[in-house]
Amino acid sequence: MAPLPKDEEKRKRIITAAIEVFAHDGVSNGKIAKIAEKAGVGKGTVYEYFYSKKDIFEAVFENFFDQMMIGYSQLIDVPMEPVKKIELVIDYSYDYLDQLIKDEHGQDWMIFLEIFLQGFRDELKGAGKISFSAVLREMYDILKPLVDEGIAAGIFKPLDSEHVTFILFAALDGIGLHYFINRDHYDKEKLKTITKDIFLNGLLKPKTEGT
Repeated sequence: MAPLPKDEEKRKRIITAAIEVFAHDGVSNGKIAKIAEKAGVGKGTVYEYFYSKKDIFEAVFENFFDQMMIGYSQLIDVPMEPVKKIELVIDYSYDYLDQLIKDEHGQDWMIFLEIFLQGFRDELKGAGKISFSAVLREMYDILKPLVDEGIAAGIFKPLDSEHVTFILFAALDGIGLHYFINRDHYDKEKLKTITKDIFLNGLLKPKTEGT
């Protein structure tokens, strides 16, 4: 296929419009014409930047996870002990979630759910160019070295670090869904504190007498 145009500003407008349409209508029901209208371009212009609606979805998918991964990576690069970094990862996860659901209609959270659902569908069918499971493993791999570092330093229990990171992110995803539904009933800062307490108390090695 011939390369597509590289007007990044217009491409970003189309992706932003697609996020709104997919969040409201779902990926399967989202129409190219509606995306074009919201982006302020002609329908034909959308096809100049993306070959199909699936290409648009994959661009939304990559844009969403790239932003999230940048945040996690910046935390990991901060020079501090593993315990503090894991605390920051948990804090960031809650704060990022809060950003997703802060708008009145929960649009960002809806596209988050839609991305997950469509990503799983494509993964099961082998229909997508992006491996959803590979993207999730990339997230786990960010935290894994922190757990390994804590184990090597004798701070953490000698657990399987790959499974530890899987459990943490899976737990945070589940908490996120329940928080979105019941966010008016729970205090985010308390949830942060309790999550860190439960997770780190399960991970930290018990202190022996005299330490």
